Amino acid sequence: MNGENKVLRYVLRAVKYLLFLCVLYVGLEWAMLTFAPSEATAGYDIGMVLEARWATERGKMLVVVFVLLAAFYPLFGFMKRRIDGCSFERDGVRIDNAMRLYGFKLKEDRGAVKIYGADSFMRRVTLMFEDKIEVYIVDGGIEMRGLRRSVARIAYQLGVYMHNSRFEDNGNE
Repeated sequence: MNGENKVLRYVLRAVKYLLFLCVLYVGLEWAMLTFAPSEATAGYDIGMVLEARWATERGKMLVVVFVLLAAFYPLFGFMKRRIDGCSFERDGVRIDNAMRLYGFKLKEDRGAVKIYGADSFMRRVTLMFEDKIEVYIVDGGIEMRGLRRSVARIAYQLGVYMHNSRFEDNGNE
């Protein structure tokens, strides 16, 4: 992938996360206004509350924090995880099972790279459409790249499968 695509992907991920934070914040404000109204907010609608909140010094600081979080999210929200001693040929079923356990299925097989994606539309939505996990062959193992929470869970599960495979192969260790 060339540098221009990496920058574009980074910016797109940051913008998506900023939108996610804004929707979450507006949803929380709406829920507080609707289900726990106070005397101070009686008679106000969500637009008035948000306008008043963002006009304050804390509201402006919140906007800055949201922008900074969104700007750095692609750095800490995605990861690579290497699993040594694992191969597509020998452990392909284990890789597929670990992916399937967390709601991913094989979308594309390019030989040295397998690309997995979410198996349902709702799963894609909950992952903010960042549902692609790439699995590469590397020296002595595989490397997974994708959303941090998904890759970490799948890598842990695959590690468990790999540990348990010792008992399958050797009988009674």
